[in-house]
Amino acid sequence: MAASSNSSLSGSSISSDAEEYQPPIWKSYLYQLQQEAPRPRRIVSPREVENRPKHYGREFHGIISREQADELLCNMEGAYLIRESQRQSGCYTLALRFGHQTLNYRLFYDGKHFVGEKRFESIHDLVTDGLITLYIETKAAEYIAKMTKNPIYEQVGYTSLLKEKVTRRLSRTKNTSKKTQLSREANSSVEKCLEHIAFRWNIRGKRENDKDTE
Repeated sequence: MAASSNSSLSGSSISSDAEEYQPPIWKSYLYQLQQEAPRPRRIVSPREVENRPKHYGREFHGIISREQADELLCNMEGAYLIRESQRQSGCYTLALRFGHQTLNYRLFYDGKHFVGEKRFESIHDLVTDGLITLYIETKAAEYIAKMTKNPIYEQVGYTSLLKEKVTRRLSRTKNTSKKTQLSREANSSVEKCLEHIAFRWNIRGKRENDKDTE
């Protein structure tokens, strides 16, 4: 009887702990945004493209202009294709539709696909990650800015698109003694959130070189 009672109490305790656990607000918010992000839509070439690199699939359209790529994407959020540069043979560009505009990124392959530092096994995975990050950066910028008004953020050192936006806000915010009392736990949550959102494609650098993706 005693053993049965202890077992029951133990099970009750575990259940109670599980029910009491609540994930950080920022983590729940980011998860929600991830679910809302546009889904990848591969635009396949209607014809067989000669000399198609073996690591690309039918999303490769060969040598076409940026204007042609834009037309093929048909204003569909998440639509993407790969084209070869008209000016530089052997250079490839990922054309991606997001935010009602076509974004062009120089695409690389070294056994894995990448446009920034992070590597991906497939183009689909790369585009999925990019769309989620673009969507989060667009929707969560204000939310993250509010979290990082404390001057301790200046010591975090993350190189993300959000850093410039947040730093500009911080420069206009007066530092007070109360703000410098941010708890270690709260600061850790801010750092984790920023680390999660830090854009792994290095979008700003790649898009500034759009002229190289003609």
